[in-house]
Amino acid sequence: MTLVQVNILKDQINLMIFKEESNYSNIKATFTVGELSEYIKNTLEKTSHLRNLEVIGEISNHYQSSSGHNYFSLKDEKAVIRCVMFKETSGIEYLENGQLINAHGYISFYKTRGELQVYVNKVEPEGIGSLQKSFELLKTKLESEGLFDISRKRSLPKYPKFIGIVTSKKGSVLHDILNIIKRRYPMIKIKISDTKVQGKEASASIVKSIKILESQKDIELIILARGGGSLEDLWPFNEEIVAKSIFACKVPVVSAIGHETDFTISDLVSDLRAPTPSAAAEIITPDIVELKNWISQKLNELYQNIDFLISKKQSNLEITFDRLLYKKPDISFSENTIIQYSNSIKNSFLKNYEKLLLTINSLENSLRTLDPNNVLSRGYSIISNKKNHEIITKTNQLKVGDLLSIIIKNGEIEAKTTNLKKNVRIDDE
Repeated sequence: MTLVQVNILKDQINLMIFKEESNYSNIKATFTVGELSEYIKNTLEKTSHLRNLEVIGEISNHYQSSSGHNYFSLKDEKAVIRCVMFKETSGIEYLENGQLINAHGYISFYKTRGELQVYVNKVEPEGIGSLQKSFELLKTKLESEGLFDISRKRSLPKYPKFIGIVTSKKGSVLHDILNIIKRRYPMIKIKISDTKVQGKEASASIVKSIKILESQKDIELIILARGGGSLEDLWPFNEEIVAKSIFACKVPVVSAIGHETDFTISDLVSDLRAPTPSAAAEIITPDIVELKNWISQKLNELYQNIDFLISKKQSNLEITFDRLLYKKPDISFSENTIIQYSNSIKNSFLKNYEKLLLTINSLENSLRTLDPNNVLSRGYSIISNKKNHEIITKTNQLKVGDLLSIIIKNGEIEAKTTNLKKNVRIDDE
């Protein structure tokens, strides 16, 4: 028989004796809370096989305090028990949610909180826990299908106008995200899809919410968020249907699940993983104060550049004017030349005018000489047929009885022909 078996047998004998004594005395025990807690603590510590034991279980809800002490639960399919492990204990590196371990230690009762705890003084890995094993298998499968490829991950819009949030409206996560967005970039439009983030129905609820938001017109990205928790609490975000829904989403997805140390399949598939929900709100929004300062700075730079360009152009213009004035041509020679040409043209015009005037006078005299009136003044006359106004120059133009018009210097005489022989007689009427 081993030492452990001997101790168990001894404890069983002591328990039987305790029961027998209780039945024999038939006395009802009365305790204060403190006395009962002390009794339970002493009883456990007197049970020798509980003073040196090994517990095999899967780590859950692990966290480390600021002092360096570790607190976690060990669980299997039937029960859960709380554990504490003080800093600088052997095997502390194996403390990870989902890890199956062999914890060495003893059981005691923490009177202040009324908690039964295993005080662990050594940890050894027992193997991979069931959830952790499922996580690793799915991770390998999806990685081989290309769902984690860096090349397919999309960049986020720099100044988003409309975003969606997949999370539970009941938790503080949504409140934290909205507060940060309101402070940093209040003009952004937000659509919230209330979602179950824990439990058996959570994965289907998450998939439905992603589809609802990606179908909304103008939504530019989606934040998938929930607070921290154990591996079991975060398990919906490790489901294959959720991973493939993120992969198929038409807009970029930012995962913000749990704390910075928590990793899920959704983190690996998403276009960007934020360490916390609050960090996600900061990552996807620009700081409006910094943006205003940047705009002011750029405007100042623009104004300075414009002033510089105007000054430069003005300076160049002044230099050009100075050069023009300095290089102004001497036009005095040209002015004299113009005057000479002008006088020459004027003189030439006057000479031609005089020549033309003489020609006109000569032509006028010639015309005056040929003027019929001048001929008439010398005793000549002009005879024309009164009927057809034909000028009579020959006798064969007349016949006896023709009525004639005779024009002399001072008037007109009408006459009629009476004889057409060589010596023509014309009778005045």
